[in-house]
Amino acid sequence: MNDIRKIPVTLISGFLGAGKTTFINALLQKFPEIKFALVENEFGEVGIDSKLIKGMDASQMFELKNGCVCCTISDEFELVLKELHEKFGNIDHLIIETTGVADPASIVQTILGNHDLKNMYHLNGTICLIDGLNFNLNLEKDVAIKQIVVADLLVLNKSESLESFKLEMIQDELKKINPFASVQSASFGNVEDLNQLELERKLNFRIDADLTNQKHLNIQTKSLYFNQPIEKERFMNWLEYTMDINKKEIYRVKGVLQFKNEPFEFIVQGVGGRFELEEGDIILDSKPGVLVFIGQLENIDLSFES
Repeated sequence: MNDIRKIPVTLISGFLGAGKTTFINALLQKFPEIKFALVENEFGEVGIDSKLIKGMDASQMFELKNGCVCCTISDEFELVLKELHEKFGNIDHLIIETTGVADPASIVQTILGNHDLKNMYHLNGTICLIDGLNFNLNLEKDVAIKQIVVADLLVLNKSESLESFKLEMIQDELKKINPFASVQSASFGNVEDLNQLELERKLNFRIDADLTNQKHLNIQTKSLYFNQPIEKERFMNWLEYTMDINKKEIYRVKGVLQFKNEPFEFIVQGVGGRFELEEGDIILDSKPGVLVFIGQLENIDLSFES
């Protein structure tokens, strides 16, 4: 199965009313040369959003009804993705749109934790739509915070209705909540500077050293630094255990590390109990490794003896 073509996947989240459908329509119109497929998850017996999405072949529309697939992951979700790959293996890009009240980490966990899906799909990144007009109200909801923390790109929508000082204030708040993500403004769901889903969140990833041990609302950011290469197997066992027993508290983990007897640095990406490790750049000089956690971390022991 290793020779199967991997289809890039972009996950689109955002709280109710943030403009996800409008954003997807703008995306389809912006890149008519890309063959998109769309998986939607909705509540209710009748799918409504599929009628609102323009330019999408109905035969490539997979709607999961009667429940939110992000919150209650079932075999149906995995089967839909497998069936889509089998029937439409020639598509260029898959978009998964979550419901407004869904924690997108569940979808990320499913793709990272399923061997077959990992061979079929490449998780390109997560876009979170932010409702600029109701930003402070949505911050009171835990799921809205999780959507922001898991994202690689934050799209501040409805910016045409915001004064410049308000726009800058929200952008600053978003960077405090998720220091890893880039923030772009959008008017009516359209991001002018967005080029072909540029979410290369892996090999180009770097961490700003100033992000250590920040707090925002009930979210904390903690960093671990390693001044020399560490034992790979020991670290993997520790991180797997730490992520598993604290999967409800650790929302996100990212890092760049050097391991003993390895010629490449390694990129760590993790969400809600799952993580993956990928080769990065070749090591030209010794740099301190860093691992950053975001979540409700006050009562978690994140010490690793290297």
